[in-house]
Amino acid sequence: MPKNKNAAGKMSSKAKMGKTSGSKSNKKTAPAKGGMKKASQDEDKRKIRFKPGTVALREIKRYQKSTQLLLPRAPFQRLVRGLCGNYDSDLRFQAQALIALQEAAEAYLVGIFEDSNLCAIHANRVTVQKKDMLLAYRIRGETYRDYIDHMPSKDDENLYQLPYYNEKEGMKQLRSHLL
Repeated sequence: MPKNKNAAGKMSSKAKMGKTSGSKSNKKTAPAKGGMKKASQDEDKRKIRFKPGTVALREIKRYQKSTQLLLPRAPFQRLVRGLCGNYDSDLRFQAQALIALQEAAEAYLVGIFEDSNLCAIHANRVTVQKKDMLLAYRIRGETYRDYIDHMPSKDDENLYQLPYYNEKEGMKQLRSHLL
């Protein structure tokens, strides 16, 4: 049997429990009327301060272990219903469809943040900035991030989007529409 390195294993059962034979316990009793001293109250109420980044790393590990959704369900559903209400006010959604949409949206956002974090680390920074997110979008090849109003306010109004790639052909198409 291996030797026990723990000193507590060598103590008797009475010593483990904190009892000694024949002597009173060394526990402090609370003062009768005056209450506790101010110094001890301050010590009890003093919060533990962690180094910067420790709590963030703990939260990252916690969220990586969990499978729960990060965004609250009700506000996300209100957002989806509000956006889709602009196109058709009679739309109805199954609960599972909204959950699937939320999971897809969260997976997309987490991926964007991961790529943005890598861009910030590449620039020898810890803080993710807007330019990191724009670079992540550009590296991914996502071109249709611009807001496009699909509903013209007037019947004679047409909307055109400038081309991202193949500018010569895109500009030809744009000129043909305008002229």
